[in-house]
Amino acid sequence: MALDRQTIMRDDFPSNRRGYDPAAVDAHLDRIADAVDDMRRQAAAPAPLSAQAGEQVKAIVEAAEHGAQEIRDAAHAEAREHVARVTAAADRLRERIEQMERDITQLVVDLRSGAERLRGDLDELQAGTGELAQVRRDAEPPAAEPEPAAAPEPEPEPAPAPAAPAAKNGDSAAARIVALDMALSGTPREDTDQYLAENYDLADRTALLDEVYAAAGG
Repeated sequence: MALDRQTIMRDDFPSNRRGYDPAAVDAHLDRIADAVDDMRRQAAAPAPLSAQAGEQVKAIVEAAEHGAQEIRDAAHAEAREHVARVTAAADRLRERIEQMERDITQLVVDLRSGAERLRGDLDELQAGTGELAQVRRDAEPPAAEPEPAAAPEPEPEPAPAPAAPAAKNGDSAAARIVALDMALSGTPREDTDQYLAENYDLADRTALLDEVYAAAGG
């Protein structure tokens, strides 16, 4: 390769995003070209000047090597910093994934436990519904027997005193159980209210019905 200014000042170096700064490379090459021009002029001088030029060339080469080493060190430091950032980001991502796995596992456990509790509550409710139905049947008054056919009156007799009306049941607890069973069975509130009015003597039938139908979800 010819050691002249045109060859040294070539400007077709490849560059990329993480490569050396093109301006710094051009300035460095300018300095080398100037030094080579000085060397070529001094080479034409007497022997002592040639020796002096050699020392200058040596100094230039050493300076260039030192500058190149500094550039390599800076590039290595930047690469290490980049790797450290990527590693830290990967560690944080892994921790988030592990936390998500723990949260999902706990959620499955909670859902399974809730489903088991719900099934137990439904079983108890079903059993209680059967008991309520039995209590309701037991609490219902017996059906009135049909009156026998009137016998021919042999002679008029004084009319008997009118029978007193049947006393109503004042047990509010029994009335609540019966009303709850009717509500759970889908009986309309009006029908339940009528049944309670006919068979139980309650202080506040409306409040009892509000409580029962709210508990039954209707």
